[in-house]
Amino acid sequence: MITGRRLLATFMLALCITAFAQSVVNVRVYGGGGKIDLFTNKVPFDGRGLNRQSDAFQPQEFVELYALVTYNEEPIVNWLVAFQVLNPLNETVAVSVNRTDGNGIAHFGFRVPWPSEDVAEQTVFGVWKVVAAVNIAEKVFMDTLTFQVGWIVQITDIKTLNAELSPKTSFLRGETVVFNLTVKNIALTGKSAVVIVNVFDVVNYPIAHVIYAGKPVIFQPGKSFIQVVVKVPENATVGRATVSAVAYTALPVYGGVAYSPPCLSYFDVLPIPKVQYYLTVKTDPPGVVSILGEGWYDEGATASLTAPEVVPISPGARYRFKHWSVNGKALAGHTVAFVMDRNYTATAHYYLQYYLNVVSPYGVVGGEGWYNANETAYAFLDLGLLDHGNGTRRVFVSWGGAASGANYSKSGPILMDGPKTAVANWKTQYLLTVATDPAGLRPRPSRSPLGEAGPVDGWWYNAYVNVSLVALPVAGYDFSYWDVDGRAFEVGRVALTVFMNRPHVATAHYSVRVVGWFLPEWFYWILLLILVLVIILLCVWIYRRRKRAKAGETAFARGWTAWYYGYDLLGRNRRLK
Repeated sequence: MITGRRLLATFMLALCITAFAQSVVNVRVYGGGGKIDLFTNKVPFDGRGLNRQSDAFQPQEFVELYALVTYNEEPIVNWLVAFQVLNPLNETVAVSVNRTDGNGIAHFGFRVPWPSEDVAEQTVFGVWKVVAAVNIAEKVFMDTLTFQVGWIVQITDIKTLNAELSPKTSFLRGETVVFNLTVKNIALTGKSAVVIVNVFDVVNYPIAHVIYAGKPVIFQPGKSFIQVVVKVPENATVGRATVSAVAYTALPVYGGVAYSPPCLSYFDVLPIPKVQYYLTVKTDPPGVVSILGEGWYDEGATASLTAPEVVPISPGARYRFKHWSVNGKALAGHTVAFVMDRNYTATAHYYLQYYLNVVSPYGVVGGEGWYNANETAYAFLDLGLLDHGNGTRRVFVSWGGAASGANYSKSGPILMDGPKTAVANWKTQYLLTVATDPAGLRPRPSRSPLGEAGPVDGWWYNAYVNVSLVALPVAGYDFSYWDVDGRAFEVGRVALTVFMNRPHVATAHYSVRVVGWFLPEWFYWILLLILVLVIILLCVWIYRRRKRAKAGETAFARGWTAWYYGYDLLGRNRRLK
């Protein structure tokens, strides 16, 4: 029963992939922790990862496919994986269902067909697709892989050039022929190849056999261009010659095989004319640059020479074209042409130039450019002071480097006997504002150093200078304290040092002095002693007075009693005992 279910699942999975691969070839189902990764044996570009590209294959090469199936990053063993292979026409050419091994990898392989009468080229050469699918926990996970099929290394074009590298299809016996070969590598990595060029004349007799560079050459992916130089033999038969170029894996004597069929091209072999003249091409100074065009010319042929406008020597040094002279006659223009009716010597004249580089962090510089050797140059600036408007400004100081002088608008003379750099030196200044509170008190606080005058109550100082401030006495006011940028210092501190690392505002605070008599401190001590003495005397006086009053009351009481009993107060008669 289990075997039947597995066979049924295999059949349904294969049927699903075959029927719907073209419509869902780019579908990827996520979730549940399942994953399938399809790749080939083409390391390092084997197509690992979702919907990636593998390195190229060639006809008759065996393609090994691997599908790694995992669930929550762990391989799934003995699981069914369906493979589908589609050719460049999107036709299915192979379908297979295989199980994963102990590493969770399912294998499948096929051989790329050879283009022939039965198999059209358009069904072989181009981009192939492979789809791998797996069903995990009722979800289908898929991955696609593409790869190019074609001749891995192929010579796609041969152009025939003359010694001046100009296109040409007819060559004289004994003339140099340059074959410009276009080599195409469809792989994603460099490939080692040996290029062999054979030339046959019109009667199919070999007249040239060249192995490019004499050893294998690494051709990088894409198109490369190489040149093979041969000379047409003097005994070559006049007529159409055939050029055949083939790229081999190695020299045939070492078992190398051709990467692709040969590429063919043709040129005509012409008889040598009876009269030729020689053109010599030179430069002044000698060896400045190599100018194509020197050699033999048929009588009556037109020779054309072009000199480059500029020839770099090194950074900041170059040669610049001046004029041509042909057999001593000066000619204007970079290109000259003349009829070869005799031997000619053409000389391209150049003069040496050096570059002046003017550097300044501020302002617009002038004077920069190319100068003839030993010419005098000057460096310029459009401004010497730049105020940023936030209490910071830049001040031009002097010219440095190859320049000198303190005038920003024009430096001292610079002798251009080599590449030179003129540097504008600047300094940074910050504004120190010194105020009083109340405002406008005189005299102002003193400063050391004085600085450069700025706005009202402001002075400019070079960056990182220490400025000493002293609050001077002001009539009618008493000094209280300093504050710098809102930060108050201790009361009574008259002297202060400000470090000019940015713009600062320093304020000296004063208070109005109270007007009145001035009494020395000892007066208040004497006054206190007098007060204490007065209080003591007052206490003694009160005490003595109360004592006297009490003594009087006692005497009065005694007298009253005596008097009361001695008189009849009611009868107003004195009553005697």
